[in-house]
Amino acid sequence: MQSTIIDILTSVLEKDERLVIDGKLAKNKTVELALNLDFFFLKLLLSSPELKEHFFEDVEGLLVFDKVAFQRFVNNKSFLPDSYTEFKNSIGLTTNNHYLMEGNDVVLSWPYKDCVLEGGQTKEDQKRQEIFWNEILAPEQVDTLLSPKVLSNFVKYDSQGKSEDFELSKNDNFIIKGNNLLVLESLLPVYRGSVDLIYIDPPFNTEHDSFLYNDKFNRSTWLTFMKNRLETAYELLSDTGTIYVHIDHNEGHYLKVMMDEIFGKHNFRNEIIWRYSGWNKKLKNGFERRHDTIFMYGKSETQYFESYFEKWASKEEYVKKRKQKLLVDDDGREYVLSDAGGGKRAKMFIEDVLEKGVVVDDVWHLDKLNNSAKESVDFTSQKREVLLERIIKASCPEGGLVLDYHLGSGTTAAVAHKLNRRYIGVEQMDYINTITVPRLINVIEGDKEGISKEVNWQGGGSFVYCELVDLAASYSNMIERAKNTDDIKSILVDLRESQLLDYRVNPDLIDSIIDKLDALTLEEQKRLLIDFLDKNQMYVNLTDIEDETHDISDKTKKFNNQFYGV
Repeated sequence: MQSTIIDILTSVLEKDERLVIDGKLAKNKTVELALNLDFFFLKLLLSSPELKEHFFEDVEGLLVFDKVAFQRFVNNKSFLPDSYTEFKNSIGLTTNNHYLMEGNDVVLSWPYKDCVLEGGQTKEDQKRQEIFWNEILAPEQVDTLLSPKVLSNFVKYDSQGKSEDFELSKNDNFIIKGNNLLVLESLLPVYRGSVDLIYIDPPFNTEHDSFLYNDKFNRSTWLTFMKNRLETAYELLSDTGTIYVHIDHNEGHYLKVMMDEIFGKHNFRNEIIWRYSGWNKKLKNGFERRHDTIFMYGKSETQYFESYFEKWASKEEYVKKRKQKLLVDDDGREYVLSDAGGGKRAKMFIEDVLEKGVVVDDVWHLDKLNNSAKESVDFTSQKREVLLERIIKASCPEGGLVLDYHLGSGTTAAVAHKLNRRYIGVEQMDYINTITVPRLINVIEGDKEGISKEVNWQGGGSFVYCELVDLAASYSNMIERAKNTDDIKSILVDLRESQLLDYRVNPDLIDSIIDKLDALTLEEQKRLLIDFLDKNQMYVNLTDIEDETHDISDKTKKFNNQFYGV
């Protein structure tokens, strides 16, 4: 019966040109139309007596479409299996009859293509896609995945230059390269309850953002991706700490609900509107969007906060922007009247405004960074230093600790450095060494960009760079760089001898798998090999630091002992 229904459903769906892409039926589009109760889609299903009987119920003379049953049927691996799914099925890479991508508990993000991420590109690289593999793991697959990891390649940068021989301190600034979820978990035993401020500018999950994901990075996966990291961030925050999360309209409302659960609805402080200028276009169905949102949550009622005062360059600028009449009191002091609430008006003296500034509210009028500006480091999603200055001054005392685990170009770290705050920045992409670290070296050398003039920045200070020690992650890098099927086959042969295979993969079947690889595209071959990797061994666990097979040097062991306080 099932095979007959599959054949009938396939034949009927092929009549809807919206569902046929490159000559093949699109499973995701089919589910989308079903869940949206698309009129023409339902009419098409009803044209078949067999489908009508199978997916519709008669309730007192009314036909009711069982979209849950339909979705379950369409998502069955027997319906529209692509070559990749068929291949995984043939070699038995399943767990409890579910493929690895069908779990929903821990989302990792590896440098490999399944969901596409265009982020952190230089101008020369803007046509090249940074690619990420996003994998969803069930709890039983996590095991030691979230255990603290071994850190290596420690280098300290200060005004004297670069040093590899020094003593680590918890008060050092750190720039850490590696998967941010695993770095956060590695920070927990050292910094739990110690972070004063967290600012993140995560992927927005939108095709128009500098972070470009395809539809496989769906909303539930994105929210799980965020949840995993925010739960650990909560543990890292001090009782007086604050977190700011930069987001836009695509996922903002869903994120707000989730953050209410993690941080407590009573700890929500502000929905800050970052209003930037631009050319307004006439739109057919709405208004031009001209803002992003920054959610602000405290860890508790005792959170640290200092009102931020915005200063004005001149009396004329202030009066023009406030649109109030300039008045003069009996002593000759100029002022404007401002709304004090309750129908009352208060005098705002111009001399006080120019000297102290005006308290900032939750609507921030700050233009985006122009790529031609001196402050720009040719990073497409770079934020202006003045934006981070406002956040850091308001929510982190001098000497306090700032964390940004989506560091990108390094704006958060650069501003924290200039404002005498300690910081930890985390980034897994290679541009950390070509953009982020060089930028911070320039800060130490006394750069004159961003907020430098305002805060009279003269240079100085230091930071320590380190990175997670690759294990299976080294294979994911090789897989990403593979140019052809021969490269894939060579990697697979090496992987068979590495003891880094997922426990569900039988090494004895590798030869037969190699013989079948030609049936897959290169991208499918890469996806398959990523699936083969044991995610618990992507990086070396701290508990395995003495394992001779990892060849960890005595110097690296010393640094890890100092970092973790062993």
